[in-house]
Amino acid sequence: MKKTLAKQHKREFRVIRKSLLHSLVDGQRNINQLSKDASVNWKTTRNHMVYLCGFGFAKVVINLPQVTIYEITERGMEVLSKHEI
Repeated sequence: MKKTLAKQHKREFRVIRKSLLHSLVDGQRNINQLSKDASVNWKTTRNHMVYLCGFGFAKVVINLPQVTIYEITERGMEVLSKHEI
């Protein structure tokens, strides 16, 4: 029964990525902050951030062994304003 409910609430990748970018509009965030804002676990958040950084929608500002800080790029802002993601 729980698996059926979980599958019903599963969001598409584009919805999660848009949520992550919206979170970054408010300022720089780490994985834990992003995952909380987007209501996704940290591993999923990390994977989506790799995608967003790879396509130039976000970038790493600080990369330390225990923390990585991200921010949105101009390209990411353009994509959000045009509703392309």
